[in-house]
Amino acid sequence: MIALIRYSVPGSRTEEFASGARAILEVLAAQPGYVRGQLARSVDEPALWALVSEWEGAGFYRRALSAARMAMYPLMTLMINEPGAFEGVYGLPETPVGDI
Repeated sequence: MIALIRYSVPGSRTEEFASGARAILEVLAAQPGYVRGQLARSVDEPALWALVSEWEGAGFYRRALSAARMAMYPLMTLMINEPGAFEGVYGLPETPVGDI
């Protein structure tokens, strides 16, 4: 399953946010069921950020959120309140670099 947490970050808080988001991702990465994750920033709207992670299942993600709540707390006011857990319904295999 894929988890997406979006944030709206004023320019004055960019450095603080990026540091805090990296700390959140590090806590999540240490949890059981974590597959991969990244912090991303919109190329069209620089104030819009996303913390994207992939998990072996929703239960792993929900438990990881509990473990990360202290790291997440300082950035909660920047979070966009919307559903963020998505179950994959269709996908294609990754293409190895150089085979395109």
